[in-house]
Amino acid sequence: MARDIDVYQLARAFAHKNNLTSMDYTVFSRAVQRQASLSDQSEAIYRDLAINPDSILVPRLYKLAKERRIALELIGNELATIVMPEHYANAFFAEYKRIDESPELPFPDEEGLKITVPPEWIQTVNVDTDLAHVSDRETEPLVPLYRVLFSGGIRPFVVPQVFVPEKILEYAIIKVRQYLRQGANREYIQTKLLYAFASKENQLKEMLGAVFTKPFEAIQELKSSANEMVFPFWAHLTSHVKRDLEKKQDKTAEDLSIYQAALLCEFYSGYYKSKAKRILDMEQAYRSLDQAMRKPPYHFGLDDMSAFRDSQGQPLLGKVSKEDMEAFVKRKTIEAEEGSLPELFVVTTGQGRRVYMARDRLFPLVFRLLTEARQEARTRLTGQWSRLIEDFKVVPAMEVDEDFRKELHSFIESRFPLLDALMKERIPQLAYGDLAAKGDPPADISQVFYKGELLPIDELLDLDRKALCTDAKMVLPFWYSVPILSGLVRLFRRFSSKSRNPKPVKAAAAKPVGGEGQTLKARRAAFSAAAEVVAATLVPAGYSTEDYLQELEGRWNNLLNPQAKADLLEDVNSLVRDYLRNILRSLQPSGLTTDRLKNLAAALADTPALLKIKNHAALEQYVQIYMIKLLKR
Repeated sequence: MARDIDVYQLARAFAHKNNLTSMDYTVFSRAVQRQASLSDQSEAIYRDLAINPDSILVPRLYKLAKERRIALELIGNELATIVMPEHYANAFFAEYKRIDESPELPFPDEEGLKITVPPEWIQTVNVDTDLAHVSDRETEPLVPLYRVLFSGGIRPFVVPQVFVPEKILEYAIIKVRQYLRQGANREYIQTKLLYAFASKENQLKEMLGAVFTKPFEAIQELKSSANEMVFPFWAHLTSHVKRDLEKKQDKTAEDLSIYQAALLCEFYSGYYKSKAKRILDMEQAYRSLDQAMRKPPYHFGLDDMSAFRDSQGQPLLGKVSKEDMEAFVKRKTIEAEEGSLPELFVVTTGQGRRVYMARDRLFPLVFRLLTEARQEARTRLTGQWSRLIEDFKVVPAMEVDEDFRKELHSFIESRFPLLDALMKERIPQLAYGDLAAKGDPPADISQVFYKGELLPIDELLDLDRKALCTDAKMVLPFWYSVPILSGLVRLFRRFSSKSRNPKPVKAAAAKPVGGEGQTLKARRAAFSAAAEVVAATLVPAGYSTEDYLQELEGRWNNLLNPQAKADLLEDVNSLVRDYLRNILRSLQPSGLTTDRLKNLAAALADTPALLKIKNHAALEQYVQIYMIKLLKR
């Protein structure tokens, strides 16, 4: 592998060894050539440097200059001098060291030091538009020096970038102190400030005295903003200093320097005031975020949090960035006091959604999910098992407890992915263990645990397999609950299916459960006619049943993901179909009135499974019209 050389390090080493910040290129290249001639000549790079160093050094030096790591001075087209960044920065460092000893000296500039800094090593910073950005130091400075530019024709000055913001503010306040020490300036300024702070005379004297005798404490107070008077004090002080200096006809270099210092103090007073307000706003936003996380529904994704608002209704995302919000939430899921769990739990559902919840709201969330799951599971299983029993069929979940629990777990996984994720990641057990370690957990929480573990799923949902079978039979004709009669009906159906004359058997089987001597076909026609009458009162003029259904769906089904939206619609429609199928077993067509249908829709819409849909009124209307559609069909 061919060896290469680091020309930048060679130049820095040569400058350091000879105590230089700029060096004659010819002297440098000859030193490198001598060193290369003493190195291993089997290496091509050393042979080239020993024979013709310019071919190696010059292109690399120009590349370094392009990268702003060095500067080059030319004579004609020939490279004459290599200038290191310290060459110019050191000159200004030395001048500021002189100001430390003599505060009356003006801020330095290029003209005063008779220096022209290469443009690649100095950045012009406008006090009004740029100084806040470079003071924040959000990015690594690219240059060693700043040229500070003022509006209004005020002379600019140069400052090392490492002095911004702390050191330059110190120099500015020391120069204001120098102004207060001149003649009667302190008494003059104090008299002017008393008009603005008439009721705070003692506090004013203390703050003015701090600037006069303890400038570094005044600086810390300004930066920390611990005193609510600090910002108005500096605003009035700098204003009066500027006005006093503006009255002078013949301003000295010291006067101009103090004026620059007053402008800097004025800027940094506003800068730290804005910074303090941003910090306060962020703290309030984080408190609002913390409070919102503890409100129903107690679980939120990052997109949900982005829509949170504070107590005044203002979006939190305007006060903190999405990145800061994510970092705050992430920190809350990791950091914890010794012996405690973090304030926030995070789980990823089987659908890939990342969900956060507050530790102290975990069990209210779990109990609510269990209640909703119980109602929906009971409705769904009762309907499914009722249809199976009607056809004299059984599934293992109806007869074996273990299979019943597997059925419930499968249901939870598909319909309540958050509850499923919590149980699989054992979050409730962790939270319960944390509560138990701190004392006796509340009774309502302890009742769902046994020896630190959650109860079996059927006990958590308070669903009994045998009771569900009984409920499934309750909606069927009475003979399904009498073994002898159900056996006879089953034999009759088998016999009928084998009969050579199926038509009379089919007609007999079509006899409705509800009576009235109607055939199934006649019963359906009667319900369809009754539904037409009800539709005339519930479907607005100019709408078809299908059009009105689509409009109502748009009001309550507001999910953005197309697949999730379609799944929610199908779930609601399935619930309505199952519910209506059970109702029709006992309802007569003559009993289908507008009020009756509204009551049926309201009863279904008020179940926990549907109560979580926000536009509940539109959902209830949708259920009414969908029932009409099913009955008409």
